[in-house]
Parts: sequence; C-alpha cells; structure tokens
Amino acid sequence: MLKQRIITAIILALVVVGTILGLETEYVAALFAVVLLISMQEYINLTISKSKPVQWLSGAVLVVLFYLALPHVGINYMAYLSYLGLMMWVFILLFMVRYQFSGKWSISTRILICFFSAILIWICIHGLVFIHQHYEQGGWILMYVLTLVWVADIGAYFSGKRFGKTKLAPGISPGKTREGVAGGLVLNGLWITIVYALSDGWGLDYLPFLFLGLVTAAISVVGDLYESILKREAGMKDSGKILPGHGGVLDRIDSVIAATPVYLSGLYLLGAV
Repeated sequence: MLKQRIITAIILALVVVGTILGLETEYVAALFAVVLLISMQEYINLTISKSKPVQWLSGAVLVVLFYLALPHVGINYMAYLSYLGLMMWVFILLFMVRYQFSGKWSISTRILICFFSAILIWICIHGLVFIHQHYEQGGWILMYVLTLVWVADIGAYFSGKRFGKTKLAPGISPGKTREGVAGGLVLNGLWITIVYALSDGWGLDYLPFLFLGLVTAAISVVGDLYESILKREAGMKDSGKILPGHGGVLDRIDSVIAATPVYLSGLYLLGAV
C-alpha cells in the first residue's frame, strides 16, 4: 500500500507541478477541468446517486459550464466568487460546531449539500485558474497556495503522531488533534518565512504575507473536515478509488477547495489583486 501511495504521489506531483510551472494557462485550465469532472462525480456519489451515468453526466455538465464561464474570469468576477466562498466556509465552520452524525440525511438535504459542494469546487477551480493567469508569476503563486495545504498536512501528521492528545473534532474525524493542527501551523510559519525571503512576498509586506498564509493553512483543515462529514454520512472511507493508494480526487483536494477562496479574498482585501 505504501509503495502504491508513493508511486501515485510521484506521478501526481510530476503532472501537477509540470503543468502549473511549465505550461500556459489553457493547459492548466484543462487539467483543472479534469479535476472538476471527477470531483463532481464523487460529490454525486457521496450524496444523491450511485448511478455512474448520472455521476459522470453531472460532472460533464459542470465542465461545459466551466469552459463557458472561463472567458469571463476577471478581477471583478473572482472578487464576487472569492468573497462568496469565504462566507460559505465560515458558514461551514459554524455548522461543524453543532454537527452531529445522523446517517439519515433526507434526499432533499443531500441534494442541497451536493449543490452547495458543487459551488465550492466551482469557486476553487476558477480561483486556481485566475491566479495562474492574472499574475506575472502566477504559476509560482499557485504552487505556493498548494504548498500551504501540503505543509499543513505534513506538519499535522508528524506533530499529531508525536504530541497529539486532544481531539480536534472527535465527532467528525477522530484522528485529528489540536496539537497536530498547531504543529502544521508552526511548520507553515517557517515555510511562509522561507517563501517570503525568496519571493519578497509578491508585493506584500511580511506580516500580512505571514498572516494570510497562516489563515489559509488553518481554513484548509475545515475543508478536510467538511469532506469527512460527507463520507461519514455516506458510510464511505474514501470519496473514490481513482487514485491508487490515495482514494478519490476529493480526498486529495478537499483542503485546497477551502484554502483557495480564502487566500484570494485575502489578496483582494490587502489590495494585492
């Protein structure tokens, strides 16, 4: 299993990093369109239908809409989407405080959750493409946003394993601890400082750059917990099986879905867009 995970991770890294840093935005958009397609298929599977034709057709429709909207992805468009995403994730965070497992969501609730989730992934994918296209060093900024999530995960894993005692959200994800999250943020603080020294913050002063990075890393945990709720209610361990050793696409990008609109909202508020 470990060997399989490593091989899959290497292949994914080569494809994602190579596309983002080596190719034009149109190819980056194509890559994320594939992510959008599979993610929507998995959301349908987790919520309202086990029918493969329904799942893939829903994903295909969303991809078509994505390409129709792509020419309109500009500063104003992304401002509205980013702030909407920020508000949605704040709402999810408040929902988690009161969440209790039921396993008996009605079909109307599942449809609403699916639609809600589709908006979240829509905002994320458009935000990632916007970053790559809008900034002169868009590829590197986009990679930085992704690494905020990856570093948080790595730090949380090792810190949680060594120091973890206090459960973060036992009713949602029993394996996560507050000590793990704290360790992820500490490691991110170091990583953010290194990136700032190498990039000069892409126009931001150090303290705003640090604060935005830490907030983005923190909200990424909420993205992970949100998907955990969907999987628990669906009685599933993973969102899918398309990535050997890793599960589904949502299992790999759940944190990014939350991090992207929050990071972009911060850039807008700091006047860096």
